[in-house]
Amino acid sequence: MGRSRGFRTYAGLVLAAFLFSAAASAAGQRVVIEGILARVNDRIITTSDFRKRLQEELDQRTKALPPDQLRRFAKDLFQSMVEEAVLLERAKEKDFKVDKKDLDKAIKALRERNRLTDDRAFKAALKSSGLTEALLRERYRQNMLAQRVVQSELKPEEITSEELRMEYEKDKEHFRTPEKVKLKQLFFPVAEDGSDREAVRRRVRGVVARVRKGADLEAEATLAGVEVQDLGEIPVGDLRDAVRNALEGLKAGDITDPVSTAGGFQVVRLTARIPAGYVPFEKVKEQIRRKLSRDRFRTKTEAMVNNLKKQYLVEVHEDLLKKVLEGGSGG
Repeated sequence: MGRSRGFRTYAGLVLAAFLFSAAASAAGQRVVIEGILARVNDRIITTSDFRKRLQEELDQRTKALPPDQLRRFAKDLFQSMVEEAVLLERAKEKDFKVDKKDLDKAIKALRERNRLTDDRAFKAALKSSGLTEALLRERYRQNMLAQRVVQSELKPEEITSEELRMEYEKDKEHFRTPEKVKLKQLFFPVAEDGSDREAVRRRVRGVVARVRKGADLEAEATLAGVEVQDLGEIPVGDLRDAVRNALEGLKAGDITDPVSTAGGFQVVRLTARIPAGYVPFEKVKEQIRRKLSRDRFRTKTEAMVNNLKKQYLVEVHEDLLKKVLEGGSGG
């Protein structure tokens, strides 16, 4: 795995951590010095914690983010770090622990997902992602603790068939399918210099005329030395204008007149017309169930974390955070 894939060290956290740019300030700009951005009981988040976390994640990105997105990511990252601190405090209260064997298993699964079973490749991937193995393991340990807190506080909620159906109807336009056509084609190439174009055109017209009189398409293709290609189902809106126009008014089983292309002539058989409609409920029921489950779990998790914040000493130094985000100075 190279930098383009990277590690998702917090995959699975309900409150996902987003990133912002902590690239070095340009010449002449002031730099925020070390300070405490937030406190959750005895846990603190410093400016260097914030930037270090950011840089590790930025090293996994292949594209820079524009300034407006960077700032939004910055705010999300900060909030997620506070929320993680709250969850870790709850894990401490409940005396949750992560066994070494469970951590080893999680890291092994990560390596297998990213095809990094070779130790040398694993170390190279860590380096390219700005991580050490110790830091990766610590991040996973914290992630697993946070997950256990959420799982211990929140119980799975059953989603009824009626609720699934209501969600389907509410979001039905999301499942709209466009008008499609099912096609097969024959392609007759011409010489690069186009010298035989008219001769090929006459030959193609002959094939079309014979098929329209009842000749077998496959047999005609074989005699002409071309193949019948199954194009499958294609949305009408994705067709080339020339092909869409040629199909106008045709019924299933009909073939088009020869359609001229840069490299030759195309003859298309309309196998079927599939009207616009909706993906059937039964086909997307489980997809809807997963989405509803994720949404409800996220909402409940946010409510749980907000409730815990009221129980703990949570302080956020907004002025310093603002200076960090704007690249100013603060102490």
